Amino acid sequence: MESGLEIVHDRMRQDAFRMRVHGDDYASALRRLRERGLGGAAWQDDGLLGMLAGPYAECTLLGVEALAGLSAAIGDTGDGLGRASARVAEAEDASRSLSRDLYGEQWA
Repeated sequence: MESGLEIVHDRMRQDAFRMRVHGDDYASALRRLRERGLGGAAWQDDGLLGMLAGPYAECTLLGVEALAGLSAAIGDTGDGLGRASARVAEAEDASRSLSRDLYGEQWA
């Protein structure tokens, strides 16, 4: 029976895995940015740019921290796709089983 909405579970599981990998990759990139240290220190300027280095470094750190939540959201999206696929597959199996029990094999 065609309903117009079909889920290809293998593909959805693959996409869920890819989303989790993207979330991990994104988190790794942010870790590398943190490891580089605060921006502006490489300027080594005691003049006008020296007084901008502190605020620039703070803004850089805030930007990296703000993006940290995004890696978790990407990973959580992958987890959600995986759970949705599993739950829909369970519901489809239960529906087929109940239809088979009620109406016989031709309905399953």
